[in-house]
Amino acid sequence: MKAYIRTGWDWLKEHVYIWVILFLYQLLWGFFVYRFIDGIVLPVLLRYPNPAPTEMSSQLFLIESQFHLSKTNDYAPYLWIVVGCMAIRMLLTPFIEAGLFYAIAHPRQSGLTFFQGIKVVWKPMLLLYTIKTVLLLAPAYWFVPYAAHVLTTKSTIASLLASVAPFVLIWAICGWIFHHLFLFMQFGAASELSLLQSVTAGVRRMLPILGLSLIFMGLVLVISLLFTTAAMFWTGMTALILQQAFPAVRAVCKMWGVSARYAIWQEANQQSK
Repeated sequence: MKAYIRTGWDWLKEHVYIWVILFLYQLLWGFFVYRFIDGIVLPVLLRYPNPAPTEMSSQLFLIESQFHLSKTNDYAPYLWIVVGCMAIRMLLTPFIEAGLFYAIAHPRQSGLTFFQGIKVVWKPMLLLYTIKTVLLLAPAYWFVPYAAHVLTTKSTIASLLASVAPFVLIWAICGWIFHHLFLFMQFGAASELSLLQSVTAGVRRMLPILGLSLIFMGLVLVISLLFTTAAMFWTGMTALILQQAFPAVRAVCKMWGVSARYAIWQEANQQSK
């Protein structure tokens, strides 16, 4: 396992410019989301009666808010902005993955392979991403009505969690494994291999790949907790700098983890030849 992690790190050091691109991309999205939420939530919070002049002030505030949400369409422009941003992000994701996976699959190729990959393999990456997204979200067609029914019938939070949590857990685990199956296909598309050969090589080394994925997920979680804890103790400008620096660390872990998993997949593919 250490050899694959080292291979992924070596690739990362040679492609720092991709890390810069991913960091700036996430930083811009984070800044936009922050400004968007700040422009919506802050005016509402400023109207909240704290301290309340009377006992009914807080209840009247909540009743007014509920009325605006249920009886008016004032929220519609904000909702469409959120939907539009999600659509734009989903559209850009396969292009970014095309450049990243192609650069991983062609480490010795000269030039900026990230942009070459976008030009060469964006079509199969877009197709795979679309199919993966549809299949991963398909269970929501059944789960959302079920969760809404449980929410209206269960009287306690404990009973609600007992009814919903097992399905969410199964959905998350199956989706995580399903995501890796498509990851093998993306590796194959970037390496110009058939889907069958790509999936076969990945399934052959599924356990070490999943184990490596867990390692990097744990690493990101630990770093996130450290950044959040530090931001709680060092408020103000220091906390803002820490929160804005976290996307850079997360981008490093993402690139490192993907390249390390590709090293396992490539070894399995070479052994099958």
